[in-house]
Amino acid sequence: MEQRSNSSPGGQLERSLDILELLVRSGGPRGLAEIVEAVGGPKTTVHRLLTTLEGRGYVTQDSRTSRYSAGVRCFELGSMWAHQLDLRAVAAPHLSALNRETRETVHLAVYDHGDVVYVDKLESLHPVVAKSYVGRRCPATCVATGRALLAYESREEIASVLGGPLPAYTGKSVTEPLALEEMLEGVRANGYAVNHGSYRDEVGGVAAPVRDHTGRVVASVGLCLPEQRFGPGVFGALRDRTVECAVAVSVAMGGPASPVTAGTVPAVP
Repeated sequence: MEQRSNSSPGGQLERSLDILELLVRSGGPRGLAEIVEAVGGPKTTVHRLLTTLEGRGYVTQDSRTSRYSAGVRCFELGSMWAHQLDLRAVAAPHLSALNRETRETVHLAVYDHGDVVYVDKLESLHPVVAKSYVGRRCPATCVATGRALLAYESREEIASVLGGPLPAYTGKSVTEPLALEEMLEGVRANGYAVNHGSYRDEVGGVAAPVRDHTGRVVASVGLCLPEQRFGPGVFGALRDRTVECAVAVSVAMGGPASPVTAGTVPAVP
C-alpha cells in the first residue's frame, strides 16, 4: 500500500475508499486491527474514518463483536447505479467491435417466457446475410442466443419450457427434452451455445451469456451467419471473439471479468 498523508483531505478520502472496498469485498466482518493492517495508517485515523462511515450508513458495527461490515448504504448506491444502466447503450461499443472484427451479424438478446428477443442488432458486412430484426422472437431452445440464456434460468423454468411443445422447425431441430437438457448442461459447462440450422435451414450461430453486477445472466451476445461461413476452420475464432465480447459487456454492466463456466453463476432455485 502506497504511503498517504494521514491528515490531507485527499489522503483521508482514499483511505476511506480503501476501507469501503475492503469491507464490500471481504465476504465477512473485519476487526479494527485487520482493517488497519489492510489499509494502513494510524489506528486512531482508521477508527475515526470508520465512525464517520458508520454515521452515514456505509459501515455497520456489530455491537457484540465490535467487527465492521459494509452497510446498507453501499447496497443502496450500488442498486441505484445498476438501475441506471441501459443494456443497449452499455453493450453498443462492444457489439460494434465484434461486428467490425467478424463481419457477421451480431445480436444482443434477452430471455422472455421460453423465447429469446433481439433487443439490438448489427447487420453483417458480407453480401450474403442471415436476415433478422430487432424485436424478433425465436424459440430459446433453437437458437444460440436463446440456449445461452435458457441454460441459466431456474430449474422450474427450464422444466416448463422442455415440458411444453417442442416443434421441429428444420430437420436439425432438437425436439427431445433429454437431448435439450444435455445441450443446456453443455452450455453451462462450456460458457457458450451453438446452433447449426436448428431454427432456419443453413443458418447457424454462436452465443455467450452476459452477467450483471450480481453475477446473474441477464442477456446474451451472439453471431448469426450462413452455415457456409460457419465451418470448423473459423468456428474457434468466432466462438472466442463472441465470448470475449460477452465478457466485455458483463464488465461494463458491473459483472465479472471472466467467462461464464460451470459454477461461476449463482444458482437459480
